[in-house]
Amino acid sequence: MHTKRYLFQMLPVLLTAFLTTGCRKLIEIPEPVDTITTKQIFATNKEADWAMAGLYSKMVNGFSSQNFSMTAEQTFSSGLCTILGGLSSDDLLAGQANSDYSFINANKLTIYSAAPSNALWSSAYRAIFDANAILEGIEASKSEHLTDSARNQLNGEALSIRAFAYFYLVNFFGDLPIVLTTDFNKTARLARSGTAKVYEQIVADLQKAIPLLQSDFSAGKTERVRINKWFAEALLARVYLYTGNYPGAIASADKVIGEASIFGLEPDPANAFLKTSKEAILQLKQTVQHSFFGNATPEGYIIKMRFSLTESLVNSFAANDKRKASWITQSGIYYLPNKYKIGAANSGAAPNEYYTVMRLSELYLIRAEARMLLSPSNTSAAIADLNVLRQRAGVNLLPDNLAPEAVTAAIATERQLEFFAEWGHRWLDLRRTGKATGVLSSITYKQPWSGDYQLLYPIPPNDIRDNSRLQQNPGYTDVQNQ
Repeated sequence: MHTKRYLFQMLPVLLTAFLTTGCRKLIEIPEPVDTITTKQIFATNKEADWAMAGLYSKMVNGFSSQNFSMTAEQTFSSGLCTILGGLSSDDLLAGQANSDYSFINANKLTIYSAAPSNALWSSAYRAIFDANAILEGIEASKSEHLTDSARNQLNGEALSIRAFAYFYLVNFFGDLPIVLTTDFNKTARLARSGTAKVYEQIVADLQKAIPLLQSDFSAGKTERVRINKWFAEALLARVYLYTGNYPGAIASADKVIGEASIFGLEPDPANAFLKTSKEAILQLKQTVQHSFFGNATPEGYIIKMRFSLTESLVNSFAANDKRKASWITQSGIYYLPNKYKIGAANSGAAPNEYYTVMRLSELYLIRAEARMLLSPSNTSAAIADLNVLRQRAGVNLLPDNLAPEAVTAAIATERQLEFFAEWGHRWLDLRRTGKATGVLSSITYKQPWSGDYQLLYPIPPNDIRDNSRLQQNPGYTDVQNQ
């Protein structure tokens, strides 16, 4: 994970934010350059808040200013999960110019063609490192100007971000090193922990975060760009579904859906990804100052330029489905994702859409699926949840007398239609439900199917080289895969 390197990366960003606020001298005596000095960064609510704001900025704008033009393709939290998950599943196609992605699209990834998946690994661990640094900085700060309420909110946000990053790592890579400190001496030779242990850590972080977090969006000044308790609760619902805790998934989904004064489905799907969307549980606010992306989200800019939707996906929509009309656009013979409408650079202009991390519609689908898995004969409640989304989409409502297997199939279909080209949902769904092999091995451009080892990505070879205790995923060490 190159922990020490990440520490060097975080310190200049945070100190730069402080230096731009005025001419006051922040450091009277030089501090060691390889540590984040809590005396300066976590001395007041405002300065600690800047540290957190820096982490959010890097999650959407990229962790390296030198590669800003490639943000969506280099950062797990600004488009890379969508790109890789879409290509590995049956959502997206890579154009002829995208040779870097042809191996992923064909499910023929090797350790020598894994640059895109390596970026997912490294950027997620960078977010984890920064979250750990904030947690440690707050704990170490004895300043009376860092209030208890600020400590709670910031701790809750950092814990949630760490859980969020681990969620995507465990679903793309499987077993993982669990890094809970910035201490290089403790992290340099960590072995991989089993998937169950990683999920235990995710659940523990979210359960700890929820009572610390605010219930409203005041941290983001009413914009939905800072984590509150409902994001942590919503992510917990997702994790409970993935790990088979169906009562927990239902209970957490109930809590978020029940906050009707805060959340609600946008009547028109075209408004679902606007920065004013009431169904947004969390969004990331991109910069508008770079000439490459302008006021577009990194994903919204890149994905239309370089990727198209599969014919099978487009044909899965009913002709009158409003999601198809709003979220898909056509360019010549190609169908393109259109959830984000801003695709052209307009530097400095105010955006009307932010990068949506999680939406209320997912909670209805989580609850529907958990209800069916918990009690397959009790179909009515699950059908009611599905019909909430179908009504918004303008398609026929499902009848109450559907057989359990038909309801289960309908849930899978609604998830595919609702979350195509969005955070790799389709890929994660195929994997967790055991349908990946059956669906993907029959797709022409993924033939011949090389084996189920490719349902996990390879661990970056450089990390294995630097840590002899870090073992490669099965299938990626065979001669034919090198």
